[in-house]
Amino acid sequence: MQYYGLLGDYLGGVWGTVIGVITLVVVYMTWRTARRTDLKSKIYQVFVEMLRTHEEIVSSIHHGGLSGRDALEVILSEFYYVYRATRKMVPDDNEWSVEQRIDIAYTITYYGPRLHSKQVLAKYDAAKIQKVLDLVTLTLHKNAKLPKPKENRRFPGHQNRLSHYFRNLFNAYKYINQAELSAEEKTALAQVLRAKLSNYEQALLALNVMSHLGQAWERTGLVCRYWPFKNVPKYFFSFEKEFELKQRFPCIVFEWERQ
Repeated sequence: MQYYGLLGDYLGGVWGTVIGVITLVVVYMTWRTARRTDLKSKIYQVFVEMLRTHEEIVSSIHHGGLSGRDALEVILSEFYYVYRATRKMVPDDNEWSVEQRIDIAYTITYYGPRLHSKQVLAKYDAAKIQKVLDLVTLTLHKNAKLPKPKENRRFPGHQNRLSHYFRNLFNAYKYINQAELSAEEKTALAQVLRAKLSNYEQALLALNVMSHLGQAWERTGLVCRYWPFKNVPKYFFSFEKEFELKQRFPCIVFEWERQ
């Protein structure tokens, strides 16, 4: 009897320990799953709020009597004009490459034909930049309907419109990238965000990335990882015949490539 009693105590101790460990593991896994579910829920809530903020920012953009995405289309057309101004004033590609012209034209579109643009573009020849600024300013004067040209600025610059827009968009992609989610889940959220962007928005984003103002997009790897402007059509840009977005961003598989 003593033998069986000792055996029972032994087995009870061993199995009791095993069961206790199993119970502890189950409790831990349940807690971990619940925590991860709660974390995902919070991530999605913040992401939805960022989407809502994006739409509010787009709706708040007004320019040229238009609002929202229509206003962004006008801003893109202004970039085209300024780019053509760089061609007219400095036609030699040996002086400015296409990518440098994009940087110059986008910066002037962003800040307007002002002294600040010249200061920001200090790495370029100041005299040539001044020629472009003068041409853009001259256009303002010729198109002015009022006695004072400054009261009718066709190219006033769009820092106040685009800065908040791109800041929120960049932070949304950065938030996705840093979230505690799987690669598949991050890609899915990035696709949802990209679906919110019209072709004109994606085109402006591409120009922003190619300029010195948007270098953080490539530096952080967001462009090649999430393809934020993959829906831009192959022949969408018409400011330069030789320019191809695919050559500039070979890491992106554009939508037109899969058609």
